Order: sequence, then C-alpha cells, then structure tokens
Amino acid sequence: MTPLRWLTASVNCWLTLRAAYGTPVDVGNVILKSEPEMQVEFLDASDRLLAWCRDAALPFWASKGVDAKGRFIECASAQGLAEIDVRRRVRVQFRQVYAFDHAHVLGFGSGLKKVADRGMQRALADSFFQDDTSREHGCALLLEPDGTVADETRDLYTQSFYLLALAWRYRVTGDAAWLEAADRHIGFLEREMASPHGGYIESLSAHLPRRQNPHMHLFEAFLALHQISGQTKYLNLAQRMFDLFEAHFFDARTFCVTEYFTQDWRPDPQLKELIEPGHMMEWAWLIHNFGKRCGRDYGAYVRGLYDKAREIGTDAASGLLIDEVRSDGTFGCGARRSWPQTEYLKAALVLAEEGHETALGQAAFIINALLDTYLNTPVPGIWRDAYDADGAATPAPAQASTFYHYMAAIGEVVRVSEALRAQPGAFPAPRSRDNAGRLRAGS
Repeated sequence: MTPLRWLTASVNCWLTLRAAYGTPVDVGNVILKSEPEMQVEFLDASDRLLAWCRDAALPFWASKGVDAKGRFIECASAQGLAEIDVRRRVRVQFRQVYAFDHAHVLGFGSGLKKVADRGMQRALADSFFQDDTSREHGCALLLEPDGTVADETRDLYTQSFYLLALAWRYRVTGDAAWLEAADRHIGFLEREMASPHGGYIESLSAHLPRRQNPHMHLFEAFLALHQISGQTKYLNLAQRMFDLFEAHFFDARTFCVTEYFTQDWRPDPQLKELIEPGHMMEWAWLIHNFGKRCGRDYGAYVRGLYDKAREIGTDAASGLLIDEVRSDGTFGCGARRSWPQTEYLKAALVLAEEGHETALGQAAFIINALLDTYLNTPVPGIWRDAYDADGAATPAPAQASTFYHYMAAIGEVVRVSEALRAQPGAFPAPRSRDNAGRLRAGS
C-alpha cells in the first residue's frame, strides 16, 4: 500500500471513530523533533525575515501605504509608488488594521498602533450605512478613493475580516466595546446571512457558487475572538465552521479541500476539480489551532492536508506552491502567488510543533526562498505578487492585502523562534549563509 493510500485509509477510519479522537489531549508544549543544524538554519532564516518586516515592510506600509486621510492604499507599484486613485476593497482596510495591530503586539516598532487606530476610524466611518450608527447591518464591499461607497454589497468574505480586525482591536486596547461590536456583527450574520443549508450565504445579493473560503476566514476570526477573550461562545462558533469543513469542504476520498459549491453544499459541477493548495495549508494551520483551543487532537487532518498539498501543489523548479491544481495533481495554472507560500510556512511550523521531523527545515527553506525572490525587490518592504509558469516575475503591483498573510506567518515565526531559543542546551554556531547547505522544501 502506498503512503498516500495508507494515510487516506487511516483518516477514513479515524473519521468513522471520531469520538475516540475527541478526548482532551495535552497540546500545550511546543515539541520540535528536529536536528540542531536544522534549528540553526531556521533561526538564521527567521532573523532575516523579522529584520525585513521591522526595517523595511512596516516603515513602507506605515508611510507610503496610507493616504492623507488615514485610509490604506490598495496596492503599490514595483517602483514603490502608492496607487491612490483606485478603488479600495473594504476587506483590505480591515486586513491592514489587523497587520499593524499584530506588529504592535510583537513589539516591532513605535507608532504602529496609531496607524491602526487611524485606519480603523476611517474604515468604520466609510464602510457602513450613514444611519447605521451602531453598525448592525454589515460593511460595504468597495470604496472609491475618496472613501465614498462604490459597492454596498454585504459579502461574507469582507464581513469575516471586519470580525478579525475587531478581535485584534480588543487585544491591543482592552476596550470591551470592540467585543460588543463583534457580537453585534455576529448577530447581523445570523439574522441576515445564515443559510438554511448551513453556514452563511455568499452575500445579501445571493449568488453562486458558494465558497469555502469566507467560512475559513470566519473560522479564523472566531478562533481569534476566543483566544483573545477566552469566551466559550466564540469557540462554539468556530466549532460550527469546523463542522462545515468535516461535512462538506473536506473530501476524504482525495484528501483535498473543495472550493466551490451549489446552494445546498454539493460540489459545483463545473468547478469541483479545482483545488488551491494554499487554502489546504491554511486549513491545516487553523485546525491545529482549533485543536489547541478545544483540547483535542486533530493531527490526522493537519498532517494529511499538509502532505497532500505538497504532493499535488509543489512546483518542481522552485519547490514552492502553485496557485491552483486539480485533485489528480495536474496543474490548473502554473502561476504561484506570494500568499500561498506564507500559508505553507505557517503549516510547516505547526507540523514542526506536532513533531514532524523535517518540517522545520521546510520552513527555513520557504523563508529563504521568499526573501531571495518575492521579497528581494528594488524598493525594500514590498513584494512581487507572483511568478508565472516559466518562473518569471509578473508585473502586477504589490497588493496591500498580502501583508495580512505575511504578518500572520511572521507571528508564527516569532512564536516558534522564541520556543526554540527557550529550550535548554546550546545550539551549534550559526553558519554563514554563503556556506550553508540550503534546505529544499522537498528534502
């Protein structure tokens, strides 16, 4: 039996006997079963990434990434010029609030909270109906450059990032008003967007296909609210998103995550074969965190999603993830954007925490690959958005929305780095990068 078939059979058996795996387990300790040399390689790479964030990315996006009114820009050109006269996605405003709040919590510099404060104030003023003073009717989809609403659609994807921003506002300020705002917004979702088939509709102007992606980000927001507040009701909401994952999004036959659905959660007939490995990595990271929050072991999902995403989604030339593939492993396109690599990094780090012996080396490889390609730009602090199927960088501008992905990954890098440095014993002396044997993702 091949390793993949063994894994699939094992997980199918586990799904049948889920109750046996639902008992509380001790997941509180970070256990990294990796070689000392691999740990040194990771710590060297993590130091480079954190320096890029502190010294280049945050200064750029805190200055050129904000317009005169405090709104966050949508993107920046390869020359580092803010593209101000374009419409702004509301979700980008809330993603940037999260990014600066997270950077503030990590202690990455002064003035970061002020940027988030001002950005949140502008987003709240711009994105809700003017008579919705208590913000109980959801936020808009698009803004004009001057902050007027360009598209008032209440779509689920945007609502999820509003919730994430509220969670981090509470973490940074300790002001219970942010949690109260989150509760009002959850009430809006339940009143206006709940689907009779489970989960939530795509938008108030309902359309198809339905997607797993907004629900995945609601899962993230509910987990953040629980972690930050400790209130069980948010973990219960996260449980509902995990139940959707088990019932509809996860395909036990292929071990892939289905992206698109009909109204009643059947896989969309035209799009059912399209798989995004980056989302599979994101689910692996989220499910690991969910297991920690509720005291249960979901390692079979975490390891299986990670291994399957690598199996079908790895570009042989670069060792990084392709944007879109089919469940049989054939590529839907050859492009590889920046953000899936950050999700790959997050998943590798939680696999290392679960004892995967080579995952820390894979994390070091991803960090160095990002720094040497996507982040190796003429203007420090921005990124190349994507590489095409031939391995050439595309001319697309640096999307501000991508900073959310980088900050989430950097938060994980900080957490694991600190855990490694807190371990007893001495590490071998760090190697020169010029002489270091670079670890490939597939090694």
